[in-house]
Amino acid sequence: MENHPRDLKSPMTNQRIGRKLLPAVQHRNTIEALVETGVIEEDLAAKWKAKMKEQKDMEELLNKAEEGDGVAMFNVGIKYAHGLHGFKEDGKLAFQWFKRAHEAGNVYGTACLGECYLEGCGVARSNRGMAFIGIAAGQGSDLASYYLGMAFATGKYGMHVDKANAIRWLEKAAHQGCPYKHLNDDCKIEAQQKLDQLRAHSL
Repeated sequence: MENHPRDLKSPMTNQRIGRKLLPAVQHRNTIEALVETGVIEEDLAAKWKAKMKEQKDMEELLNKAEEGDGVAMFNVGIKYAHGLHGFKEDGKLAFQWFKRAHEAGNVYGTACLGECYLEGCGVARSNRGMAFIGIAAGQGSDLASYYLGMAFATGKYGMHVDKANAIRWLEKAAHQGCPYKHLNDDCKIEAQQKLDQLRAHSL
């Protein structure tokens, strides 16, 4: 049977305690002092310093994002999307930050917002993502150009098949014809393969 909060007691003082967790600032400061004086072993000290740096970087990035920096908003979204650098993987938070980045005028954020809608990442899957993809592709995002090219090539996401437009956008995605680059290598290869197929069928 789970204890009632009033029944919980500190193992050190035997006083009643609640369930709310608070940062142990005093303990952290003690550990930092031990690290700085060399009392803690080198490997453990290095891990602690790396963790503290990661936490500091997270806080600085979040502060920039909260202050309205569109690039920082996009980067926060990426880190939540993939669970990077201390950020816990969370599709809904990634979607929210991409949306804020888009609203701040960030091209990367616009493209990733469209991708979230199309793939159902942190939001219900919807072809409305193509509207954001179209905007970002027009602004020079290789990720958006890839999605637009594949949609024209296959008729996916409610688009009509259009080989000419498919070739146009896939060329931009595959051949680094875009100023904003955030397309991964696997998708670049897929874009090139689809491009080769379209050209072969056009002969």
